[in-house]
Amino acid sequence: MNDFVCVVIDDDPGFLGQASDAFGGATVYQNIGEALHRVQQGGVDLVVIGPSHAKSEDGVKQFGEFLDMDPNLPMVLVAPVVNALLLKAALRTGLRDVIEAPLSATKADEIMSEIARAPRRSVTSTPSVTAAPVPEGKVITVSSAKGGSGKTVTATNLGILLARALGPDRVIIVDADLQFGDVCLVLQLEPKYTVVNATQELGRLDESLLRSFITKHSSGLSVLAAPLEPAFADDISSRMITDIIARLRTMFDYVIVDTASLLDETLLSLFERADQVLYVVDMDLPSVKNAKLAFETLRLLQFPSSKISLVLNRSNARARLDEHEIERSLKIEIAAAVPSDGLVPASVNEGRPVVESAPRSKVAKGFESVARLVAPTAFEADNKKGKRRK
Repeated sequence: MNDFVCVVIDDDPGFLGQASDAFGGATVYQNIGEALHRVQQGGVDLVVIGPSHAKSEDGVKQFGEFLDMDPNLPMVLVAPVVNALLLKAALRTGLRDVIEAPLSATKADEIMSEIARAPRRSVTSTPSVTAAPVPEGKVITVSSAKGGSGKTVTATNLGILLARALGPDRVIIVDADLQFGDVCLVLQLEPKYTVVNATQELGRLDESLLRSFITKHSSGLSVLAAPLEPAFADDISSRMITDIIARLRTMFDYVIVDTASLLDETLLSLFERADQVLYVVDMDLPSVKNAKLAFETLRLLQFPSSKISLVLNRSNARARLDEHEIERSLKIEIAAAVPSDGLVPASVNEGRPVVESAPRSKVAKGFESVARLVAPTAFEADNKKGKRRK
């Protein structure tokens, strides 16, 4: 890749030499101002930020100035240790990725190959035509801290309700549980393509190609399926999945993201980019305990609690916990509750969500309360009817 232009910034001459070799003759700078001037000249494909600037959040945030100049400029940070606080600062600044030192030639080749697959980016100081902003849909991330809490069932029933209210091709579910995603199983779909195909084509992924990887449900709901084998998850980075979601939100009114019950880099990236997080908690102690630990971590990361809506699943279970005690423990109010009902496991086995198979049931009404959290105006008429019936 002789025409690949890489700029490396760090205080340590040793790292600069190592990076220059790894990237095949990158231009190196110890002075950030000089590097910024080089980027301003245009034609830079990648900026690599060295470990000297990974010691604090402020050290990372100062590179936002580069992205103010060119919002599409790929930037990666090389850090001695990748932790949640550093990752959060990088994501909020707009960096594409954070990789752990040491920087090897193999890692450098992977980064360059990934970026080279995308169209070459350049800086233009005065664009001749100002493009109209593309309307963006809302990203709703559905999560839980414990497997079996009802996260996927909540996501699929929510998707069906929104698709029914808004019409076909307006709502999509992305199964981001990359190892053990069950969205297609719950909806009884057999996908021909999955998110793996989308990530393999990122460099030329336009709307038409992305739509070809989507599986359609009879309700009008669209689905981007999880990998068919767990091993494929290793080939999908957090940046890849968030990139695809960013593209989908320009194509759909609502992008529902079903996630794995694992507080890792991918989930934090998905949270950062979500408009709303539906956090599903089951009525048992392990689920509440895990949710408490997850919420404490999110508070340490200063994740805005206003984004989170707590959904209580199996709210009428026999081993019932006190709802007020749950709210006190988690320091968040319950926004919606879904009762326990034998109709739910039956609907999963049949591959037909309960809002379709038993729309008048109490559990279906519980999922409708979740849908109203997400799209209150779409269910406004139902709300008024409900008030009149009272």
